[in-house]
Amino acid sequence: MPDWLVPWIIVAVVIWPLVKVEEWVHLRIQGLGLLITDNPQAATLIYYIVLLPGVVLHELSQWVLAQLLRVKVERFQLWPDKQGKRIRLGLVEIDKKTDDLRATLVGMVPLVSGVTALVLIGRARFDVHTLFAGLGTGDLPTAMAAIRTFTSAPDFWIWVYLAFTIANAMLPEEHDRVNWWLFIVPMAGIAAALLLLDLGILLEAWLDGPLTAIGEWLSFGLALALGIDLFVMALLAITEEIVGRIKDRITEY
Repeated sequence: MPDWLVPWIIVAVVIWPLVKVEEWVHLRIQGLGLLITDNPQAATLIYYIVLLPGVVLHELSQWVLAQLLRVKVERFQLWPDKQGKRIRLGLVEIDKKTDDLRATLVGMVPLVSGVTALVLIGRARFDVHTLFAGLGTGDLPTAMAAIRTFTSAPDFWIWVYLAFTIANAMLPEEHDRVNWWLFIVPMAGIAAALLLLDLGILLEAWLDGPLTAIGEWLSFGLALALGIDLFVMALLAITEEIVGRIKDRITEY
């Protein structure tokens, strides 16, 4: 298997479970808030406060890029409101007449900024390689030592929280206009042209250079997001079970 293909396979494998886990996490945060407070408005406020850093990064990155691209912003908000059965935590609504390219760039920039932030946090604050190496040995004492090393990073839980909020607010939303074909088709066309012109060496340089770097950056960020979400998913499930038993109630979803 070509080296450049490996990170993109990881991206393809990780993205679907990440979307599903994120949906579960969002619902459980709202449900747990309602279970604790017995007040829908208070539950919404808890949901908003928990994810606030990620919401701010998502909406501000869209607003800033819209300004740079001279895209008219019809509506901008950093507070929650209810849209039918869904709670929208923030919004950047651009002019519907905006061309597809600029609309796509504005729609996808939260993913770019979010993954970039996760990569920076992961590489600067988390010793992920030591953790994976320890877990990969299959030896329990070695694995536990790797986990202790991993969690002993300075301000570990603060960075976990920030990474969690970013991971759960970076994916495109329903109102975002994102046309991925605007990037896939030109890239495929360039690759085909290089092959037809017998310039395979340039294609190989592109695959082993920029494309591999982008794939490694994206796969690391998405894998870290999924790992943190699975960890928080377990914490939310345990907390919901404990609170439900204390209050003798269950939350229906």
